[in-house]
This record gives sequence, structure tokens and C-alpha cells, in this order.
Amino acid sequence: MTFFKQTAALTALGLRSIGQRRGSSLVTVVGVTTVVAVLASLLAMSEGAVIFTGANAPIDQLVVLGRGAGAAPQSVLSRDAMLAAMDAPGVKREPDGTPHATATSMVNVDAIKKDGTRSQIFLVGWTSGVKLVQPDVKIVEGRWYEPAVHELVVSDPIRKMYSGMDIGDRITLRGTEWTVVGVFAGSDSLGDSVLRAEAETVMSAFGRTTFQQVIVRLESLADAEVFKQALADNPAIDVEVKTIKETFQAGFGQLNLLIDFLAYFVGAVMASGAVFGALNSLYASVDSRRRELATLRAIGFNGGPIVLSVLIEGMVLALPGAFLGAAIAWLFFNGNTVTPAGLIFKLTVTPHVVWVAVLWSLAIGLIGASLPALRAARVPVATALRAA
Repeated sequence: MTFFKQTAALTALGLRSIGQRRGSSLVTVVGVTTVVAVLASLLAMSEGAVIFTGANAPIDQLVVLGRGAGAAPQSVLSRDAMLAAMDAPGVKREPDGTPHATATSMVNVDAIKKDGTRSQIFLVGWTSGVKLVQPDVKIVEGRWYEPAVHELVVSDPIRKMYSGMDIGDRITLRGTEWTVVGVFAGSDSLGDSVLRAEAETVMSAFGRTTFQQVIVRLESLADAEVFKQALADNPAIDVEVKTIKETFQAGFGQLNLLIDFLAYFVGAVMASGAVFGALNSLYASVDSRRRELATLRAIGFNGGPIVLSVLIEGMVLALPGAFLGAAIAWLFFNGNTVTPAGLIFKLTVTPHVVWVAVLWSLAIGLIGASLPALRAARVPVATALRAA
């Protein structure tokens, strides 16, 4: 009998015996299910946080920051620098000459969540060009804010998570009362984590005289170097130009690394427990089939097919746990909104998360089956002969 035929026959015998050891097999399935559910939930956070990597940022947009600033919160831009960036060659323009460019000024303010806890949130003021730079952001309820009036709009996630964020509500931010006049949607990005208002109004209310960044849309990607060079050659300003992805990596790179570390570290710790469950089940299988395995060795079955069959059995036991765990994570966590450090994003159980969960479960089954597989291959032939 060939190697593969021996392996198939031994695997079929092992799988048929699972019903005779339901208890130990169930321990393995439950253990893997728990591990995968936790891992998939944490990976769903990592998938949701992809919006902070800038991976999906428009490639035709550039960000102008003050020299030495990694991201907007650390940047300071004078009004001259803002105007120079908007007037630079390469910026896309409307027929009337209006540039596709917007400047922002942001302040960190306190807000109260609906569970009563206090949190920090950014109020971001935008100049008028924001609708050209971010055309996907639309008002879904109410209206846009008016200039020179203390009005703001909120994202739908903010309205759902924070108190006093419904249309018509008045909220006090650092001693100034603001009225919520609209709800926006469509950004599905970092923009969901901020309140929006008119830039000059924000600067006046909070005593600011400078901006923090200018975002421009280019006429074409080929104009990027022309735009950068024009600003570099301007002796009146001291700025640097980055892609949106670069600013996101500077601002949120550590957060993304932390989320990934937590997902895989916690998953690895829990996986170790599931491995012991698999060991217990498969050792029970080998012990219950000791005489059978020795007999098979005596009639010519090799050790290799025996080892492989036990490894396959371990992975087959782990697979139901993978899909059950992924289903639990999708059912209870997919679409949920979380707010680490005041940032808002949704947990997302993607096909990639499910694929990683399946690979982890197979690894758990494989590792848990390795020692029992070696033990099965070493069952002495004398065991069968004594039994006879």
C-alpha cells in the first residue's frame, strides 16, 4: 500500500473515532473557538484602524505643514504660508480660479460620552475650500455651519456616542457656546472623529492666529514636484510638504503598531491554552487506539503515514473552532464603534480576518497534534502481539 493510501486509511479511522471521545474533542473545539473569537475581534479593531494608516488616502492630495512637524497637531502655519500654498503652481483650480485647497485650525476640547465618562475630541475649523478638497463629505441632516457664527456639525458616530450632539443642542467648549446645526457623513475616516466648524470662527473663539495644515488637490500627479519646489524656493515661508499617508503614519503609526501587537500577543497567549486542549484530545485518541496502531505497524504500515494522519486529525478538529470563532466575532463585534484615545472607528471583520483566524486554528491543531503524532508512530509492535 502506498504512502498516501496508508495516510488516507489511517486518517479515516481516526476521524471515525472522534465520536467515541466527544468530551475531549469538544474541549479542543471550544478552546479554538474562544481563541479565534478573541483574535478575530482584536484583528477587527486593526482592520478598522486601517483608516489611520492613510492607505486609502487620495493620491492627488498633498499636505503642507510647518517645518519639523510630523502631523497637523504639532504644526504651526502662518497666514502667509497658508496663502502661498494655495497660490502655488500645480494646485487644481475651478474655472473662476478658486483653488482646491483648504486650511485647518484645530483645538482639543472636552466632551461627555453618553455613559457619563469624559473624553477629549478635536474641534477642527476649515476654510471654504474644504468642499472642493473633500467632496465626499455631505450633510445628511440639518445644514452646514455658517461663518462668523458659533455653529458646528458633527459626524453620525459622534452624535451616537456623545451627549449634547443632536441638532439644535448647545454645547460649551472652553467657555464658548456652540450650536450643533448639522450631521455629516461620507468621510469614513479620521474625519469621523472630529467636530467641524468654520476656521476663522474657531481661531477667533480660541485666540488662535495660525493654521496647522493646508491640504491641496493637484491638477495631476506630475505636478507634485512643481508644487513642492515652488514652496521650497519661497524664502518667506518655512514649510514642508508631505503626502496624507506620511502624515497619518507620523501621527498614528504607534497606535497601529500597538493594536497589532495586542491582537497577536493576546491571541498567542490564548492559543497556548487551546494547544493543551488539542494535546489532551489527541493523546486520548492515540491511547484508545494503541493496540490498533501497533497492529497496523505489524502488518506493514509505516510511521510516516501514522504521524501525518494524526496531524490531519488535529487540524480537522481545529477547523470548526475557526469558523465558529469568526462567526461569533462577526455577530457581536462587526460594525461596533470604538474610541481609543478619542479616535472613532468601526470594528470590521473582513475576509482577511477570517483567513488569518483559519490559519491560526490550523497552527493550533498542528502544534497540538505533533507530540501525539510522534507517540502514535512509536507504538511498539509488541503491544499488538501481546494483545493477540
